Parts: sequence; C-alpha cells; structure tokens
Amino acid sequence: MKRTQLPDLERVTDAAFQKQFQTLRPILEAEARIQQQLARLDRQLNQTREDSGKTEGYQVSGTDILWNSWESATRRQLNLQLAQTRALKLAGLDAVRTAFGRKQAVETLLVKIQKEHRRAAARKQIGQ
Repeated sequence: MKRTQLPDLERVTDAAFQKQFQTLRPILEAEARIQQQLARLDRQLNQTREDSGKTEGYQVSGTDILWNSWESATRRQLNLQLAQTRALKLAGLDAVRTAFGRKQAVETLLVKIQKEHRRAAARKQIGQ
C-alpha cells in the first residue's frame, strides 16, 4: 500500500466507525428510555405504598390488587423490552468495537509511517 493511500483509508475506516456508532445510538436511547420508565414505575410503587395506608377504602375496594397486578404486568413488559434492547446493544457493540479497532489500526499505521518518513527525510538532510 502506498503512503498516499493511507489518508483515504483512514477516512473510510472513520466513516465505517461513525456509521456503526450511529446505528447503535437509537438502541442506546431506547435502553435509557426503558430504564427511565422502570425508575418511574419504582417511584410510583413507593408512592402507592406510602399512600395506601392513608387512603380509606383502598384495600377494601380491591384497588390495591388491581394496581399491583397492573404494576407487575407493566414491570414484566418493561423488563422484557429491556432484555431485548440489551441483546441488540451487545450485537451492535461488537460491530462498533470491530470498526473502532480497524480505525485505530489505520491511524496507528499512518502515524508510524509519518514518523518513518520524517526520520528518513531528516537522515537524508543530515547526509547531504
């Protein structure tokens, strides 16, 4: 490979890395959104536990049973979505790691060749 081709290769590997990272971004955002929903559900559960003792008729009317079943089903659904999202994230991370490794290898190679070129130029200049 010619030294003049390395900058082009560097741009290509950087573009591939950016593409892989942009593919992963919506998955990361979805994971964060699901985690926020779970945190909100936890806050609602804590608030309901505090308020249930203060509210008359809450347990007598069966509202507590309905709310607990809704909370349980919602939590189960959110945890399932989170698990699916994390599986997608792991697959996406592998692709990002590979692209990043290629990008780093080309950058390292480019720096190494540039240093060698400078050394050769310096030796040539000293030899004159």
